[in-house]
Amino acid sequence: MITALFEAFVLGLVAGAVPGPILTSTFAEILAFGFVRGVRFIFMALIAETVGALLIILVLYQLGLSILVIKIISICGAIVLFWLATQVWKINQVDSSSKDILSFPKIIILTILNSSYWIFWITVGVPKAFIINQFVVGGRFIYLALFEVAWLTMTTLLAFIFFKFRPLLLRKNLINVTFKILSTILVLLSIKTLIGAF
Repeated sequence: MITALFEAFVLGLVAGAVPGPILTSTFAEILAFGFVRGVRFIFMALIAETVGALLIILVLYQLGLSILVIKIISICGAIVLFWLATQVWKINQVDSSSKDILSFPKIIILTILNSSYWIFWITVGVPKAFIINQFVVGGRFIYLALFEVAWLTMTTLLAFIFFKFRPLLLRKNLINVTFKILSTILVLLSIKTLIGAF
């Protein structure tokens, strides 16, 4: 169970570090309005994504999925993690030039329409949450909380680094190495997930 809890935290850290619309828009908010607005934006995204993940977990839990179905979903999750690793491996720079700063309603719409978000939670998050749930009552909620705390920690840390050390963050060599490390972590989690399904 400790391993599953650790994985929840590590996946949250990696998810918080992967550039996407939330991180890019956070950087744009910081550029336009300062660090406090960037952090406010992060919290709005946290609320939207946590509510969505909670709904996914609750609905799939109520369906009473069998162990076989969860194993099949886990195998799909391992494939998704590997695919995410290949996407992260290709990242060479963080683009902070986005001028489309999102409001809370737009963040909700973005979350609802983000297929990667849904695929991740259905194929990776839910099976891992269910594993913890077998060991402790409410384990699925503990998984979600750990994941989201890690996501919040990493996203806020990157926002702070961007705010304080923008020239350092935008150095191509540093970005490249950082995302290669994150990609490798995703591959290792993918392999572990695949092994755990059998």
